[in-house]
Amino acid sequence: MRVEPDRGPRLPALVLFGLVSLAVSGPAGAHGAPDADKVPAGVVKASITEQPGIPGLSTLILDAPRPGILLSYRGNEPITILGTEGEAFLRFSPDRVEAYTGSASWQALPEATVSKAASTEAGAWITLSNSNSFGWLDPRLNALEGAHGDAGEFAQWRIPIRSESGPVRHLRGELSFESYSTAP
Repeated sequence: MRVEPDRGPRLPALVLFGLVSLAVSGPAGAHGAPDADKVPAGVVKASITEQPGIPGLSTLILDAPRPGILLSYRGNEPITILGTEGEAFLRFSPDRVEAYTGSASWQALPEATVSKAASTEAGAWITLSNSNSFGWLDPRLNALEGAHGDAGEFAQWRIPIRSESGPVRHLRGELSFESYSTAP
């Protein structure tokens, strides 16, 4: 003989528990949110204003609390992204992306600490991706890091790109500071 438990009285008990929980949360929430230190007064937005005109190159801004950039390359010859000091930084080919470990720009990125175990030789090219795309938090897209919250603050950025057979071209853009709305 199999006995099924009676589920009837549980439903009213669950409804009563839910109502009590809602009633208690009101007074508890009336005290406001906890104080937080170093909360930014707004957010930095990045935009691309000029493409470098390199066939097969696609660019996209990664919209996050700190803007980043994603490049994808389907061209025929490798291109090199130059770092903040004009040095070779990243190399894009149709089938991989590499970083130059001797680059000051590469060494400043969080990804560099992961790759140090992969290559102990300074000034070596290491593979980051076996695809033609890579995204990173380029310091040139963080120029408004110290913005004081004045709406309308902006800065321009540029990233030089060198191809093997052509001149250095630039990916250009702007950064703008947008204040958080304080209206209810």
